[in-house]
Amino acid sequence: MKRTLIIIFTLCLTFLFSSLKAQVRFSYDFECGRLGKAELTDSTDINAKTLVYDIISAKDPENPVDTLLEPSSRWFYFLMTGVKGKDITLKFIDTDPWAPFYSYDNKEWKRFDPKTEMIEKFTSRKLYDKDSVWIAYCVPYTNTHLAQMMEEWQYRDGVRSYSIGKSLQGREMNMMVVTNHNISDKHKKKVYIHGRIHPSETPTSWCLEGLIEELIAPTPFARSLRDNAVFYILPFANPDGVALGFSRCDAIGVNMEINYDRPDSLTRPEIKNIKNFLSTTTYGEKYIDLFLNFHSQIAPHMTYWVHTEETTSPLYFKMEQTFTSLTIADNPLFNSDMLSFSKMAPRYIEGLFWNTAGENTLAITHETPYSYYNRNADGEIVTIENLKWMGKKTLWAISDFLSIAKAGRIVIPVPSKTSKCQKLEDTDHIYLGEHYYMAEKEGAEASFRFKNLPAGKYEVYSWVVGPKVNVNPEGENCWKKLYTHTQDSNGNFNLTIELNEGNCVSALLLVETE
Repeated sequence: MKRTLIIIFTLCLTFLFSSLKAQVRFSYDFECGRLGKAELTDSTDINAKTLVYDIISAKDPENPVDTLLEPSSRWFYFLMTGVKGKDITLKFIDTDPWAPFYSYDNKEWKRFDPKTEMIEKFTSRKLYDKDSVWIAYCVPYTNTHLAQMMEEWQYRDGVRSYSIGKSLQGREMNMMVVTNHNISDKHKKKVYIHGRIHPSETPTSWCLEGLIEELIAPTPFARSLRDNAVFYILPFANPDGVALGFSRCDAIGVNMEINYDRPDSLTRPEIKNIKNFLSTTTYGEKYIDLFLNFHSQIAPHMTYWVHTEETTSPLYFKMEQTFTSLTIADNPLFNSDMLSFSKMAPRYIEGLFWNTAGENTLAITHETPYSYYNRNADGEIVTIENLKWMGKKTLWAISDFLSIAKAGRIVIPVPSKTSKCQKLEDTDHIYLGEHYYMAEKEGAEASFRFKNLPAGKYEVYSWVVGPKVNVNPEGENCWKKLYTHTQDSNGNFNLTIELNEGNCVSALLLVETE
């Protein structure tokens, strides 16, 4: 009798434990969904109200090209059902979320509170209000969302799109071309941007969306950019990887970020499409002027990957430092000591540009964080809103670097006239334009002129010339506000700046505020 009771009791416990597991169900059979498995490791409440799960991320497929490269398992995105009123702890295994996101409708996303709901490193605990909840490493940015945005954007002024080819699984790689199509491209600057070659890096897509929205806006600044430049934007370089919910690879496991110097038999179709686009877009001596490779990184700060002077050239390194300084200037999300440095290498697309265009094309990787900015966990946390603002700020830096805007945000790259100044041109300082000036005596002057400035109110800035260094000194290599200028009517703008001996002067910036 006693033995029978023990067996019955054991069976009851087994049934109860199985029921607890069944009450919370996990699935990921939707676009970008990804999960290895969820294992119930503890239940401290007989009513199944307090549960602990190990969430084990799925690894990317084994890489058939770079066989020594360990598959990544960063991305997860899954649905839990049966969670209403339950206190659930999720321990994330084989991944590294600082504070992941959750949504009750798969549309509006919130981050787990890093102070109250992330109880340990990579571990969340929360009492859920509704029966179903989606959990993701970061706010998803899917092929469907991109298609919806592309459909909306195509009706905006200056936007056209076309496919540069298909992915391995037959998805179109849709390129946006943003310019004033009624003006010849012959004398326009060329900018190429692509993103999401690593599928899990969704913050970069929100950042790029902010850049696009600023570029296609019905503003004088945006119209001027479209008049004077052609923007080629490939939002998804890896549409298969995005759809499949992989972390860093394409449909068969290849990390395409390092697939640019492979023999043809090992080059992925997506990379071939990009190479073909570049070869047909760059003709004669009309190179792409600027390429930005949009990524996101686990490090908690913004960065650019700056290629070292030893593996490029003094001029190229100066170009990199100028562009990054323009992005950092007056930017609370990007401190000047957050740059990263690496050797130029042919396996990357930047190496492809360097080998084919040299100093004619500035090619650089732009990284947004997943978590927070400037390595400050108590500072500003990454949100969709500030990622989009960062995209706008990046567009402003593009405009300033190439001096392409003729309205709204105008760079006057060099003075029209100087007195008692020495003209200098070197690679040891950061300045805009082809040269800068240094006052040789007291009472030196530099005069700036811009024709046909529209009426309005403008903030006037001058560029502070500083040394070319890895970390900018405080107050150097940045815009310094001089004063607020009111242009009462359309007409010429003139400004003369007096300089003390040894002072340097480079560019002027006019930013319309009203």
